[in-house]
Amino acid sequence: MEEAADTRIGTVDIPERTDREKFFRELTYLELSALFAGPLKPSAIAKWAELAPKGSLGLVAPWVLTHRKAPTSTKLWAHDGTVGDFRDSGPGRVALAEFRAAVEQLGASYAIFRSPPLFAPSAANRETLAKFFGEIATEEACGAPRVWIPDGLWETRSAVAFATEHDVICAFDPLVIDPNQPHEIYFDLDVTQLYLRPENLGRGGTMRPEQLEQISILLEQYGETFATVAFASPARWQDARNLKKLLTEG
Repeated sequence: MEEAADTRIGTVDIPERTDREKFFRELTYLELSALFAGPLKPSAIAKWAELAPKGSLGLVAPWVLTHRKAPTSTKLWAHDGTVGDFRDSGPGRVALAEFRAAVEQLGASYAIFRSPPLFAPSAANRETLAKFFGEIATEEACGAPRVWIPDGLWETRSAVAFATEHDVICAFDPLVIDPNQPHEIYFDLDVTQLYLRPENLGRGGTMRPEQLEQISILLEQYGETFATVAFASPARWQDARNLKKLLTEG
């Protein structure tokens, strides 16, 4: 199977001890969380713009839009008790404006929103998410198509259906499958784009060949559908390159 021109392969953040120039020579996508904790200096954004080809970045949105609890960092976005959990807040709107500017400067292909832990699929949370993506973090306000990474409490098919209803791309791990369900469970999702985020939870080392084959079969199933694969696994640098090799040489 040849690697499709409409499939990007990369990782969630650049692994330690990996040269950034080498990264973009070998892989075509990076989910970058550099703006999650706090704003970047203009010089840092300019450096990323120089390193990363246009369209190769997905930029993770500031925590004040999605999380109530601040991450550990020396420099945080301005915040108060109203931020997070996809609620409307003054600090959140300020951060969103800066985030959009960075998305545009970097030519990012996605604006990515990570759900906080234990953000359950309750009726209230669904209503909050619908308002957030429909009125606050619109595609126009973000400057790029939006990707939502739901909490593990969400069942994948339900999360994908909810996201699609609100013109948002739902990221999911294609290797997380109920043992009582067939591997083909994700073969008929109603999506215009795929955003796969394999984590290989609970395992060390590189992914097994059969796991990578499972991902490649899913990609093949969706044919010409645009797909992004962002490995979040412990050995993500090697896993991403192994998938690329499988798709180009397999």
